[in-house]
Amino acid sequence: MSSFTLSPIELTITAAADVISTYEFGSCIARHHFCSKCGIYPFHQTMRKPGHYRVNLGCLEDIDTSLLPFEIFNGANIDI
Repeated sequence: MSSFTLSPIELTITAAADVISTYEFGSCIARHHFCSKCGIYPFHQTMRKPGHYRVNLGCLEDIDTSLLPFEIFNGANIDI
């Protein structure tokens, strides 16, 4: 998932509206969108910046995600 957010005008969704399903929980501010046909999770509206999106970079055309720098997040050992 991208570490940056995109505004609605920066994101073009090419999938048909009837293919995208949405999952919400808790406050329902964050909206997790996924393909109702294959289940891939291409993008979500963020809770920290409502109305903006983070995207699954593997779903973008012409991006080789194996060449991108990444950080491993160890959620099991996070200090809250």
